[in-house]
Amino acid sequence: MSELLAIGSNAPAFTAPASDGKTYRLSDVLKATHVALVFYPGNNTPG
Repeated sequence: MSELLAIGSNAPAFTAPASDGKTYRLSDVLKATHVALVFYPGNNTPG
């Protein structure tokens, strides 16, 4: 398992597909706007 990021730390570089069918690179999005990353660990999990 990867190490957890501390609150307030910078996110690692990544690329992710979006619901609009496009793929977004964090570094490109940050050039245009601020980004708030939220990870919801309960999504798609039982219980």
